[in-house]
Amino acid sequence: MTLAHLTVKLLAASIALGAIWADNARADGDPAPTYQRERAAQKYKACHWTDEMGKYVYECIKRNDGFGTHWCYDETLEQYCPAQLERAKNAASQPEAADKPAN
Repeated sequence: MTLAHLTVKLLAASIALGAIWADNARADGDPAPTYQRERAAQKYKACHWTDEMGKYVYECIKRNDGFGTHWCYDETLEQYCPAQLERAKNAASQPEAADKPAN
Protein backbone atom coordinates (compact mmCIF):
# COMPACT_ATOMS: atom_id res chain seq x y z
CA MET A 1 0.00 0.00 0.00
CA THR A 2 1.45 3.32 -1.02
CA LEU A 3 1.58 6.42 1.11
CA ALA A 4 -1.02 8.13 -1.08
CA HIS A 5 -3.51 5.28 -0.55
CA LEU A 6 -2.92 5.36 3.19
CA THR A 7 -3.41 9.14 3.27
CA VAL A 8 -6.69 8.90 1.35
CA LYS A 9 -7.98 6.17 3.68
CA LEU A 10 -7.04 8.15 6.78
CA LEU A 11 -8.70 11.25 5.34
CA ALA A 12 -11.90 9.33 4.56
CA ALA A 13 -11.93 7.78 8.04
CA SER A 14 -11.42 11.15 9.74
CA ILE A 15 -14.23 12.73 7.68
CA ALA A 16 -16.57 9.88 8.61
CA LEU A 17 -15.71 10.16 12.31
CA GLY A 18 -16.10 13.93 12.13
CA ALA A 19 -19.55 13.57 10.62
CA ILE A 20 -20.60 11.14 13.36
CA TRP A 21 -19.20 13.41 16.08
CA ALA A 22 -20.86 16.52 14.62
CA ASP A 23 -24.23 14.76 14.51
CA ASN A 24 -24.00 13.87 18.22
CA ALA A 25 -22.44 17.17 19.35
CA ARG A 26 -25.73 18.90 20.25
CA ALA A 27 -26.07 19.42 23.98
CA ASP A 28 -29.35 19.33 25.88
CA GLY A 29 -31.15 22.61 25.48
CA ASP A 30 -29.63 23.43 22.10
CA PRO A 31 -32.10 24.84 19.59
CA ALA A 32 -33.95 22.30 17.52
CA PRO A 33 -32.58 21.62 14.07
CA THR A 34 -34.17 23.57 11.26
CA TYR A 35 -36.28 20.67 10.02
CA GLN A 36 -37.97 20.34 13.42
CA ARG A 37 -38.81 24.04 13.52
CA GLU A 38 -40.15 23.81 9.96
CA ARG A 39 -42.32 20.85 10.95
CA ALA A 40 -43.78 22.88 13.84
CA ALA A 41 -44.42 25.82 11.50
CA GLN A 42 -46.30 23.53 9.11
CA LYS A 43 -48.26 21.99 11.96
CA TYR A 44 -49.61 25.39 13.04
CA LYS A 45 -49.83 27.09 9.64
CA ALA A 46 -53.62 27.49 9.94
CA CYS A 47 -53.31 29.20 13.33
CA HIS A 48 -54.13 32.91 13.28
CA TRP A 49 -52.10 35.33 15.39
CA THR A 50 -54.09 37.10 18.11
CA ASP A 51 -53.41 40.00 20.45
CA GLU A 52 -53.39 37.56 23.35
CA MET A 53 -50.59 35.60 21.68
CA GLY A 54 -48.65 38.81 21.07
CA LYS A 55 -48.91 39.75 24.74
CA TYR A 56 -47.75 36.27 25.74
CA VAL A 57 -44.68 36.52 23.48
CA TYR A 58 -43.90 40.02 24.78
CA GLU A 59 -44.04 38.87 28.40
CA CYS A 60 -41.89 35.83 27.59
CA ILE A 61 -39.26 38.00 25.92
CA LYS A 62 -39.30 40.42 28.86
CA ARG A 63 -38.95 37.51 31.27
CA ASN A 64 -35.88 36.26 29.34
CA ASP A 65 -34.27 39.71 28.99
CA GLY A 66 -34.63 39.65 25.21
CA PHE A 67 -33.00 36.26 24.70
CA GLY A 68 -34.58 33.15 23.23
CA THR A 69 -37.22 34.94 21.21
CA HIS A 70 -37.61 31.96 18.89
CA TRP A 71 -38.37 29.76 21.89
CA CYS A 72 -40.98 32.26 23.08
CA TYR A 73 -42.60 32.16 19.64
CA ASP A 74 -42.59 28.35 19.55
CA GLU A 75 -43.96 28.16 23.10
CA THR A 76 -46.77 30.55 22.18
CA LEU A 77 -47.75 28.46 19.17
CA GLU A 78 -47.74 25.29 21.28
CA GLN A 79 -49.88 26.93 23.94
CA TYR A 80 -52.51 28.75 21.88
CA CYS A 81 -52.76 27.06 18.49
CA PRO A 82 -54.01 23.56 19.40
CA ALA A 83 -57.14 24.97 21.06
CA GLN A 84 -57.68 27.43 18.21
CA LEU A 85 -57.29 24.72 15.57
CA GLU A 86 -59.59 22.37 17.50
CA ARG A 87 -62.31 25.06 17.66
CA ALA A 88 -61.99 25.66 13.92
CA LYS A 89 -62.21 21.93 13.21
CA ASN A 90 -65.32 21.58 15.40
CA ALA A 91 -66.97 24.55 13.73
CA ALA A 92 -66.25 23.07 10.29
CA SER A 93 -67.73 19.70 11.25
CA GLN A 94 -71.01 21.22 12.48
CA PRO A 95 -73.71 21.27 9.80
CA GLU A 96 -74.71 24.76 8.81
CA ALA A 97 -78.24 25.83 9.67
CA ALA A 98 -80.50 26.11 6.65
CA ASP A 99 -81.48 29.65 5.70
CA LYS A 100 -85.02 28.59 4.99
CA PRO A 101 -86.99 25.54 6.00
CA ALA A 102 -86.99 22.54 3.70
CA ASN A 103 -90.30 21.49 2.13
